[in-house]
Amino acid sequence: MNTHLAVRIGAAVAAVAAATALATGPATAVSRSAGHPSTGAAAGSVSARETAADKALVTYVYKQLFTYYDTSVIDKYVSPDYIQHNPNVANGPEALRQLVENLKATATPGSGSVTTHVIAQGDLVLLQTSAGASATSKGVVLVDVFRVANHKIVEHWDTIQPVPAITANGHDMVSTLTSPQTDAAGPASHTAASERVVRAYVQQLTGRKDLGAVDRYVSPKLVQHDPALADGAAATKQAYADLFAAHPQYQATVAKVVAEGDLVAVHLHDQNSPSDLGTSVYEIFRVRGGKIVEHWAVTQAVPATSANGNSMF
Repeated sequence: MNTHLAVRIGAAVAAVAAATALATGPATAVSRSAGHPSTGAAAGSVSARETAADKALVTYVYKQLFTYYDTSVIDKYVSPDYIQHNPNVANGPEALRQLVENLKATATPGSGSVTTHVIAQGDLVLLQTSAGASATSKGVVLVDVFRVANHKIVEHWDTIQPVPAITANGHDMVSTLTSPQTDAAGPASHTAASERVVRAYVQQLTGRKDLGAVDRYVSPKLVQHDPALADGAAATKQAYADLFAAHPQYQATVAKVVAEGDLVAVHLHDQNSPSDLGTSVYEIFRVRGGKIVEHWAVTQAVPATSANGNSMF
């Protein structure tokens, strides 16, 4: 369940930078500089009705910006104090406006963006999107996270990964293959149980380096969308065993968790050693019957500098 390896084996920094210029939208990151500590907890106490409204707002604004290139929504829905964690984009709504205008000017005819999974919890809304695919490019997959306050988008993080030519599992990076084949999150009544499974899995596997967590929490028939890994729990378990053996100081810090229904997204800061700049990783898990049955991941190497002075977390 670990796309972390894909970036480690050959994180194409130049490709990621190009992808960022292509598809960077409002997202959320690890260091919640607007007052949310990086504890890995879901964001502040918000009613279910408010969360649903935030989800609708973010989905609408994202489509207007990155499908129709309509920057008029920025004035209405983006805070003047908008905090940016994409390392290539400055803080503030005007930098976002310039980004969208640049994308519009350089967009390849026939390319576009398609959002698959949308997960909302508290004041955070997460979108998984594919963008920039054309006759000559498979484009990128990105995860954007937005924080909403008082009906305004106030903070954004993202992670972007170029789509490889082939994958170890034969699947694309975004579709849903488990039955029922729906991208939507399951019933809200499933959220707490799904989140417990994923939190326990991540804590035990990446925190304690307990490979037995794969046996406890992952379906043997896991459907895998991490392009570096084959289907099945055994491939995931072996990948982590190899990772721990190659990098004894490996650590993964949970920056945030966003859960809704049977979908749980975890934002991790992966480091091979304490001095390693590391990798920003978003993993999305689908939980059914108490087991993780499907997994998606998007990874990006953390750069040495940032246009906004904020970390990616």
